Amino acid sequence: MDMADKFPTAEVTGTDLSPIQPDWVPSNCKFEVDDAMSPWTFKNDYFDYIHSRNISSGVSDWDHYIGEIKRCVSPGGYVEICEEAIAFFCDDGTMKPDNPAKIYIDQLRASMIKMGRPPPDLKFLKNLLEKAGFENVKAMQVKEPVGPWPKDPRLKTIGAMVLLHGDSAFESYGMALFTRILGMDAKAAKHLCDEGLRAVRNKNYHMYSCFYRVYGRKPVESNKREA
Repeated sequence: MDMADKFPTAEVTGTDLSPIQPDWVPSNCKFEVDDAMSPWTFKNDYFDYIHSRNISSGVSDWDHYIGEIKRCVSPGGYVEICEEAIAFFCDDGTMKPDNPAKIYIDQLRASMIKMGRPPPDLKFLKNLLEKAGFENVKAMQVKEPVGPWPKDPRLKTIGAMVLLHGDSAFESYGMALFTRILGMDAKAAKHLCDEGLRAVRNKNYHMYSCFYRVYGRKPVESNKREA
């Protein structure tokens, strides 16, 4: 929606597995219910820019995913993929190994690995684009505070937004994976989610995650070489 507002002459299409988007959207923006793991219904070279964010838990075949992205982006167009690390880090020792938030995120990561969808790191995402034939691939990562503990005003605001998201994310992400993949009973899974959320609300724990961003350009001559 922000892209549609910023570029009013562009046509912006968003897809998701569920119709969770707001009812009001800019006139040049639309949302469709679709599965990125199925064959895409868009024509070849359809988009000038494709943005993907936090989809790794739903990707069972990265080669299919990046292949469809490359097919659907126009020669000279860009693709950008952003993912969370699915891990908590700490630089000052305030997060101990038995911290409930660390236990939660480690179990979340373990469940994704067990189901054959390990969280990608920056190197994997960069190699994914390069292997697919994108050029001028750039990769970067930034720290994303979990909670408003940083002194820097901008990082404090980011941390507060992450914490606000966590109010619903801890349970919505954890319950299904912990019960269906790791075999926990519902009570134990709920306790793990609640204790993890309680820990990230404690500003004495200076935890952060990492946010990965990679982007690249489809060669202008791509179609001629593939023909």
